[in-house]
Amino acid sequence: MILERRVLVFPRADFLDAMRRYGERVGKVMPNAAPENIHFDPSQDVALAVTFAAARGGVATRYTFSCEDVGQALTTHCREYKVPLPKGANKQVEKYKDGAALTMQMGETGLHVMIIDDQEVIRTIIRKSLAKANPSRIIEATNGKDALDLLRKGDVDPDVILCDLHMETMGGDEFLRQLRADKTNRNSRKPVLILTGDKSEQVHEAIRQMGASKVLTKPIAPDELIRQIMLVRGYFELNKSA
Repeated sequence: MILERRVLVFPRADFLDAMRRYGERVGKVMPNAAPENIHFDPSQDVALAVTFAAARGGVATRYTFSCEDVGQALTTHCREYKVPLPKGANKQVEKYKDGAALTMQMGETGLHVMIIDDQEVIRTIIRKSLAKANPSRIIEATNGKDALDLLRKGDVDPDVILCDLHMETMGGDEFLRQLRADKTNRNSRKPVLILTGDKSEQVHEAIRQMGASKVLTKPIAPDELIRQIMLVRGYFELNKSA
């Protein structure tokens, strides 16, 4: 149960100001001009990309930040402007219109996870790995096709999807392609973590281009799996005081 929930909204101008200040501290000094484009998706490895138009004879410049970067920037912005933040709260960054929001929760509603893998033993290992996160619900599917059917029916609403890459009937790559392309599916933008034994960076990058939030190499330690799940959900500072 969520005992307390506070949301601070950062309109585009405030959001950009917070990121400029943070960028200066970490060596990503952005031009003092209006950006050409801001792309923000907390569920991706590159959560924020700020692009500035090319100067005369130059090329466009692009500055990228992780979800953790954005979270640190927003909390630092709050401290600088003396905005009180509750201690001990889980802090989560979210997209809000053309800006961002910082959500602080005391307590937790429970994690809802979908596991897609054609091997029962692997699904069992993942369930056990998630035990420390105390998930409220785990849904399983044996291939991408069955998972898509469940997601399209709207009977499930997972916070995050864990999907194997190589499976019979439909693998993780085709699952991703169809899920992201189906704009009528309310789950089409849910975070998807692809789990694979393939260590090829070319393969990983191709899967990220298809819409994977993260590509994780198996085997993965339980604590690291949970950490990666929380990151794609927008959490950047677990169990730490403000």
